[in-house]
Amino acid sequence: MILCSSVVRSADTMEDALAAIGGAGFRDVDLMAIGRWAHFNPAELAADYGGVVGRVEAALSGNGLTMRAMNIGMNAQMHDRRRESVEANLRELGALCKLMRYFGVGHCALQPLQKDASRPAADVLRDSVDSLEEYYGCASRHGVSLGLELHNNSPFETVEAARYVYERIPEATIVFDPTHFIMDGLTLQDSEFVMGKAVHCHIRDAGPGMIQARLGEGTVDFAWIVRRFNELGYEGHLSIEYLHNDEWDALAEAVRLKALLEGLLAG
Repeated sequence: MILCSSVVRSADTMEDALAAIGGAGFRDVDLMAIGRWAHFNPAELAADYGGVVGRVEAALSGNGLTMRAMNIGMNAQMHDRRRESVEANLRELGALCKLMRYFGVGHCALQPLQKDASRPAADVLRDSVDSLEEYYGCASRHGVSLGLELHNNSPFETVEAARYVYERIPEATIVFDPTHFIMDGLTLQDSEFVMGKAVHCHIRDAGPGMIQARLGEGTVDFAWIVRRFNELGYEGHLSIEYLHNDEWDALAEAVRLKALLEGLLAG
């Protein structure tokens, strides 16, 4: 199924973002809930579960949308292993998983937030994976498939870091988003080794040095992605994740990419 990520309108309120997405013709959405960014703060959800659920439900139903996936990020950094930070993040994740089960959402992407240049990278990665093990356990208890996003400028931005995750957590599942590899000059084939572990997919055009590009101006081979996923038996969604920016209309590009993907899936 093809989804539209609410990141296409990350500068807007959740209500305005979902209104725009529904107005553009989408019916299935991937909703962001990343602390200090968009579209609601997981700490707020943990503190006022009923109130936030009511807002989400009203915004979805009012715009003819169904939430199929989420893109989440808690407030404390993953590599922050202080007791209060660990407890707060698990409390927020538990509330998010409860919300997902309420809406029938089975998959989510985990935004790993930022690395810490003041500490050795190996130590930051080790601490992040310690947290990741706890997050997988929490999500599993709620019946949610959690996918780590191998994100640029995070502790998981390199192929080596991804391989370390699998050394520590062989059953780890991920979000396949090849743009973070491609912007660093790698190829789609360089990212292929994680595709079999994917429970979700973020997709947009991108190129070397460009985290995103308007459709046709990047180097992403969408036909290759669809074909390879078919070969692997991938059963997750394709979430179009064009990032809100001040240069061009991310939602308009999402509409164009949706048409392209529908043609590839039909073929």
